[in-house]
Amino acid sequence: MKRLLFITGLLLAIIIIPVKAQSKKEIRFEKEFQKTLALVNSDKFIVKFYIATPTVETLFTPPGAGNNIDIEPKNSYLWVKDSLVGVKIPYFGSGVVKSGSQLDSISFQNILFSRTVKVYWEGKKKAIAYQLTVMSGGNVYYLNMHVQYDGTCYLYLSDRRRSPISYVGQIVKRD
Repeated sequence: MKRLLFITGLLLAIIIIPVKAQSKKEIRFEKEFQKTLALVNSDKFIVKFYIATPTVETLFTPPGAGNNIDIEPKNSYLWVKDSLVGVKIPYFGSGVVKSGSQLDSISFQNILFSRTVKVYWEGKKKAIAYQLTVMSGGNVYYLNMHVQYDGTCYLYLSDRRRSPISYVGQIVKRD
């Protein structure tokens, strides 16, 4: 009887401990997600980008399948403050060519035309789909951002004049 009681207790301990550890992990993910969601909903944030991925336009490659290019976060950002949106990012795709050795860039500051925020599940974690449309200088910019629970952002930017390009960055509170 003691042996059966010991085995039962051991089995319960083995089952309960991982479930409790998993729930602590889920609680941590949820806390981080709620902080990130509050930051996105505050409309006062900046996303500093550190990787750009030009799209490769061939018949057999998916969008965003280009090479990653490391970029300087101090000079590559998107900010939102209430209904204003500002972007300053280098552009490595095709569509607009600068003369000489000067790099092309995307830079604007304007009132946003539309904004959509949706929360969805990505496996066992929540994520945020954040979409902006901005009109600036006779062009329309479409910014589709995927924000993970920990603040990692994946931006897919397209407009009427250039090939789409993707960026990876981190969302932080705007001062």
